[in-house]
Amino acid sequence: MSSQPTPQGNIRQDDHGRIREQRAEAETPTSSSDERRKGPKLLRDSPNWLSEVRTLEETKVIILLTPVVIPINPEPTDTGDPFEPLGRALAKRHARVRQVPYTQRNGITSTHLGFIKRGHIIIICFSLQPSQPFQHEFADVAFAVSNNKPCIVVVCCSSADSQLDIPFPTVIRTVGYSPSVLEATAALIFGENTLSLNTDVAVTFQPEIWPVELWNEARDMSSVLNLWTESMDGRFSIDKETLGYLLRRPGYAKHYVVRDSRNGELLGFCATYLSYVDQEGEKLLASLAVLMVRSTYRQRGIGLSLHKHAMEQFQGTRGVMRLQLGSTFPRILYGPPIDMQVDEEWFHRRGWRLDQNLPGQGQPIHDLILNFGAWKYQQIPLLDLHFRSCVQQDMVRVLDHVERASMEQGRIGWFDQYSSLMNGPNVKDIILCLENDAVVGVALTYTPSCGSAIASNLPWASLIGNDVGGVTCICISSPIRNTIMSGLLNASVKNLLNQGMKKMFFDGVADVEYENLRKLGFEEWARYHDVWKNT
Repeated sequence: MSSQPTPQGNIRQDDHGRIREQRAEAETPTSSSDERRKGPKLLRDSPNWLSEVRTLEETKVIILLTPVVIPINPEPTDTGDPFEPLGRALAKRHARVRQVPYTQRNGITSTHLGFIKRGHIIIICFSLQPSQPFQHEFADVAFAVSNNKPCIVVVCCSSADSQLDIPFPTVIRTVGYSPSVLEATAALIFGENTLSLNTDVAVTFQPEIWPVELWNEARDMSSVLNLWTESMDGRFSIDKETLGYLLRRPGYAKHYVVRDSRNGELLGFCATYLSYVDQEGEKLLASLAVLMVRSTYRQRGIGLSLHKHAMEQFQGTRGVMRLQLGSTFPRILYGPPIDMQVDEEWFHRRGWRLDQNLPGQGQPIHDLILNFGAWKYQQIPLLDLHFRSCVQQDMVRVLDHVERASMEQGRIGWFDQYSSLMNGPNVKDIILCLENDAVVGVALTYTPSCGSAIASNLPWASLIGNDVGGVTCICISSPIRNTIMSGLLNASVKNLLNQGMKKMFFDGVADVEYENLRKLGFEEWARYHDVWKNT
């Protein structure tokens, strides 16, 4: 949260003396301890504006307008803003909050109007004394200049005002403005409780910023594996050795943890990677590969703390051109699995879209598996296409083709997988499609025992079975894409059959290609959201 010193300072300087004089005779709205225990009530939300708050992107701003009021603490030395706890509570849930106080005497001024125009969500608070009328004109002004932005009215009143009619689209009513009531109000606004209209709400947790540490493999590996097992379904079962190898990438990986300060127990884990995009090594893909929080500690700010720290590290890295939610290589998960429970609103508030059928915004991506007995390839005659294994002399033009085609297809990170085979024995695992001796398509195959980096970067084939090979990173630059795709897959099947494989794993398949591949005999093994954003 960031407060604005100019308007707040002027307001306090103008009105501070008057507020102190009123203390002795003012009735505190939260004088009853029973009323203080009551939570906020959502009176109405007819335009569903609270859902827009809960899906607000991380870069957008919430403007919080709060009244200058009598502090609850009767001590004359207490000059703190009683509404500051609401600003802090909102800032725990959304980083960009601007709190701007106003006075009863001056109301909504041109300074406030400037903030309203620049904000994306407006929250305006009122504090009513018994029998005091609601200041409709203050809210009317905010609504008039908001240009149809969500405007949420929060009215802090005494129990005597419980039947007060407040004719605005989204209204929350509280009894008083104690810190606990304001914390509960922030939780209600962000949907952290099961709410019904006009029902008392109790909050049992408070999100906070947790210290984030670099993970220590010797200390944390077993705890991370236990957290993985708790968080994932059985299809993604993984052993300690394989998970350790995926995480152990010196120079390319940084992983972070949050611990319980009382006993050192690991409560949350975040895995991140960097991979090269081009031959020059100047452009990088940054992957937020895994973000897990122990189930009994969720909604307390641990995931937010890990996410915030990881994003700050990426922002300080030169050359990052894209951020991915998931990972390319090593491939732990391509993205959030579609059939697993994911808090899409939480990610949306941090700039990740999972709800659109568009590249990078949640479109489905498939991992497929083929039993060779179900393969249904039919060769198309009269096409001058030739398929064969790669040799070392082909690698320069293979890399040129991969760099160009992968960028055209939006498949960042594939170039690194091909370049890692340069001058090594596993170039033979690359399948070429040649048209008049020009490279128009390539595919990368692997087996559990082939010894190439790609087999270690894509663990799921070998975890399914020792007789499961794989094909990945198919790059095609030709208008007859489906024909070349089928031919490359057929050559890959033959190559893996000759090495004793019985099945083939094909990862990262776009939704538009899934139906054609299903007709060839592939079956779906997993499905993910494709989520990324360019920097």
